[in-house]
Amino acid sequence: MIYVLEIKGTAVLAFEADDDVEARAYAADTEELEDLTVLTSNGVPLWNGKDVIGVRTATPAEAELFEEQRGEDWEEEVHADSEDFVVYLVPLDEPEDDE
Repeated sequence: MIYVLEIKGTAVLAFEADDDVEARAYAADTEELEDLTVLTSNGVPLWNGKDVIGVRTATPAEAELFEEQRGEDWEEEVHADSEDFVVYLVPLDEPEDDE
């Protein structure tokens, strides 16, 4: 099942989980969500590390976008170690070069 993380009412990230319990555990795992404090959209970090992160079932459109991004050739046996596939639902800023 596809779930969505919401921060301050904005759908930020779609991911797959077996059930609601697993989805809530993912949303509570700050180590998993560390990227959200680094990635930015319109110059603002996706998450400040403090705001409550909500989790809900994806809408049909969000689930469809997730499946499209994952691709038709996805094979769980081949990608067993890639179960953390996510789709960002907000535009991400380009990373800055440190050069």
